Amino acid sequence: MPASVFVPGLIAVSVKKPADQNFSLLGYCRDGVMIRETVRMRPIHGDEGGGPDGIPVDFSYLGEYHEVRLDLYKYDGAMVAAISNRLSTTNKSRTKVFEPGWMIRAAGDEFQLKLETEYRFVSGRPPVFSRIYNCAIPTQPIEYPVGPKEMNVLIEFLCLPDATGTIFTVPV
Repeated sequence: MPASVFVPGLIAVSVKKPADQNFSLLGYCRDGVMIRETVRMRPIHGDEGGGPDGIPVDFSYLGEYHEVRLDLYKYDGAMVAAISNRLSTTNKSRTKVFEPGWMIRAAGDEFQLKLETEYRFVSGRPPVFSRIYNCAIPTQPIEYPVGPKEMNVLIEFLCLPDATGTIFTVPV
């Protein structure tokens, strides 16, 4: 296949709590969605590569996670408030912190995150880009300016494999 320019188009960002039936539109990003796919590996050293100070003779795969960065300029404020609570199923006030040591995944307090090309003027086309993360946790600081200009919100999700080892699915 020859090299070509790939433009996924406008990405609709949607979220849902694990118990919800449907995804809810979170919003749209200022300059696209940024995804960083990080793999964890441990080098294995041996005499074949010069010993402990030499080059690795192999690598041990230790899993991977994805970081999804959203700089939202247009968003659903109620959904942003729900994500700002950090816990998807536990009801707590935004003005209070939760007990330290709360286990997010064990309590089912993660979110699901859906990224998909949105066509506004052409119907019936399958999305160019579509991904659903089943275990998305907002782990990084949530940033937003308060002042006389439009309020954009910066949210980062850490996306981990689910119980089956699936890090994301691609709906068809």
